Amino acid sequence: MIREVCSLGRAEFDRPHTDGGDPDAARLLVRGLRAVGPDGPPSDISPSLDLLAPRAPYFDRLVLDAVTAGVPQVVDPGAGYDDRALRFRTPGVEFFDLDLPDVIADKARRLEATDTAHLTLVAVDFGTDDVAEVLARAGHDADRPTLFIAEHLVLFLEPDDVERLITATSGRAAPGSTLAITAETHPTALDSDLVVSAVDELMFGGAGPLRTIRARDAWLALFDKAGWRVEDADEVTAVDHFELPVSGEVVGIRTQFLTATA
Repeated sequence: MIREVCSLGRAEFDRPHTDGGDPDAARLLVRGLRAVGPDGPPSDISPSLDLLAPRAPYFDRLVLDAVTAGVPQVVDPGAGYDDRALRFRTPGVEFFDLDLPDVIADKARRLEATDTAHLTLVAVDFGTDDVAEVLARAGHDADRPTLFIAEHLVLFLEPDDVERLITATSGRAAPGSTLAITAETHPTALDSDLVVSAVDELMFGGAGPLRTIRARDAWLALFDKAGWRVEDADEVTAVDHFELPVSGEVVGIRTQFLTATA
């Protein structure tokens, strides 16, 4: 449901596009899409708009700057119903949208009447598949620069799968490539497993979808280990996500925007 809420929320905004892009692509992709809660009733998307308001423009600007600068490939892991491949359609730029097989199949169906010659839809399970191998089979060229964007994805992956994904993108990153993600962070002194456990129990009754929340230093170390260099590592770009009690104190979880180069 979270994927649908975000997709419907993005369609509410006026967003940039290239001269050859489709400004109405988001509405096309979400036509008939419903965000249905666990008990069946439609979910209210309005609370998500405050979270999407800073996030969507951040990644829009990265993609627009990249295609304008001549970066020939954009890879979007966890793309869902994201429309950037359509809004930022640019001659000479290939887009790769990655997501679970059922999502990719539905997206392909929704795009049957649309020009997608520049877009490759790639089915992947981030918990089991080697993303580097999947990209190679899909036609991604590891010798050409790529912009990798993972907006609101790694929060829902297990920590080991996050590390494999970031390492895989590094293995496909030619010089001049960039990786940008949203990373959920907690204060440095706290244990990440304890934070995730508290989030799971207090917010979702033990059945929550959130899996990876780390301290900023841990995120930076992970990027460095994988071969990515975070730009302006001392400069934090973030928005507040939520608060909850952990070990007797109120803890703020923030969504940080991390951008790194190969």
